[in-house]
Amino acid sequence: MLRRSYRLGLLAGPGSHNTMGLKRIACQPMLCRELHLVPFAAAEDSRTKLNGAKNAMQTEAATRRKWMVLPYVRNRTSATHRMWINRFLAEKQQQALEKRAESGESQTDIPVILEKKMKDSYIEEYLLFKTEPDVKEEYLNVYGGIRIGKILEDLDALAGSIGYLHCDDGRSETIPLTIVTASLDRIDMLDVIPPDEDIRISGHVTWVGTSSMEVSCWVETVPEGAPQSGQSAFGVGQPSADQRVPGKPILAAKFSMVARDPYTGKAAAINQLKLETEEERRLFKLGAEHKARKVAERRFDLSLIPPSFEEMSLVHDLYKEYIQYLDPTYNRDMPEDVKWMKDTLKQSLVMCMPQDRNIHGNVFGGYLIRLAYELAHSTGLIFCRSRIHFVALDDISFRKPVHVGSLLSLTSQVTYSSGSPSRSFQVKVRADVLDPISDEQSTTNTFHFTFMALDGGSVPRVMPRSYDESMRYIEGKRKKERWMQVAEHNTSIFAGGEGDRTKQR
Repeated sequence: MLRRSYRLGLLAGPGSHNTMGLKRIACQPMLCRELHLVPFAAAEDSRTKLNGAKNAMQTEAATRRKWMVLPYVRNRTSATHRMWINRFLAEKQQQALEKRAESGESQTDIPVILEKKMKDSYIEEYLLFKTEPDVKEEYLNVYGGIRIGKILEDLDALAGSIGYLHCDDGRSETIPLTIVTASLDRIDMLDVIPPDEDIRISGHVTWVGTSSMEVSCWVETVPEGAPQSGQSAFGVGQPSADQRVPGKPILAAKFSMVARDPYTGKAAAINQLKLETEEERRLFKLGAEHKARKVAERRFDLSLIPPSFEEMSLVHDLYKEYIQYLDPTYNRDMPEDVKWMKDTLKQSLVMCMPQDRNIHGNVFGGYLIRLAYELAHSTGLIFCRSRIHFVALDDISFRKPVHVGSLLSLTSQVTYSSGSPSRSFQVKVRADVLDPISDEQSTTNTFHFTFMALDGGSVPRVMPRSYDESMRYIEGKRKKERWMQVAEHNTSIFAGGEGDRTKQR
């Protein structure tokens, strides 16, 4: 029996055809065998009665159900989100396919575009570090704090759940759209996660376009007066959002999700937002501005256009300095507080296993984020030779899916550090998929992390020594310069100026 220290809620009621009728329940964890085989057994009995023209539809249903089943073998909270998505989609798809078989139709109804409230997509989950020690044990790091990588993994799963909830049209005839993470736009750490307090992870959709949406998530402490954890560890929809008691902000994150037609893979229209309050209009406006800013920034990518005049002047100044350390005619030793960028490079190689796949059969994006974070953190530790603190994660683009069985090569490097008195620095991680047979390599993700030295520790200055490294240096410098601007938008979900804490850094 798998040990679970949290409760599972957010399951559809028997016979329910409307996800907005999802029940908030508190139940004990169940084995994946119980979760999948019991509801599927009843459906199998009814399908055996179908014949003739319905056989093809039975095969289609079985095939889709096969890739929907996920292994739940790891003790992690993100499995709760994945379990709900799997159950929700499997039931919705089965209902749609059976209706098609009964009617003899060859096409499933297209989704109905609705207007939904922001709070309709609200989902919350509690990590009970204080009241349930077993949960805390799963998240502890070597310093007695909370593993940030696992929190990032949970956030990605939560964003996916929110996206599916927003896009659901509430009809049993409709097969759900495919929702994928296009990018993780920003994560800002506002405070240390307390290992001895219960915390809440929650979020909802804050902006929508035609086929894309912005999902805002946040982590905060559970304040006095909040619902007791023993009643429910999971909540969904407007009732939960209305009952939410704000806690102390810890982390803010924004994801960009896109909807795809489950058959053609093309962009699909999604439900729109019905803005009812000034706060909702504020969040929607900020989301639209952020979308426009992202599009504008792509035009200045260093892979497309050269650096600015000021940036090229900086590159030349760096050249004039590092040539003195390389050319023996200068007879100048490199200072102890300067490190070559090439010497900060670290790598890891991971085989992607079936246990880490998502509902689409590819490797779970949150798992990739956690791997990248842990390598970046290790790189930062070696660079600083002291404990470091995660500050921000910037602009992750998921260029292509990573398939189960792939060899994933992660390369991490410190790309920018101006040295004392600044205590922050940038680490870039590139994820490549390697084909051991054809020896081909393709980049799937690029991650940009910001860390800060703790306890007054000094941070060395990183020095490039080639044009390629100089471009990475400029890129890292740009990330730091726009840190505050993007952080202000990212923390906008905290009303009342709570996001101003980022300005203290």
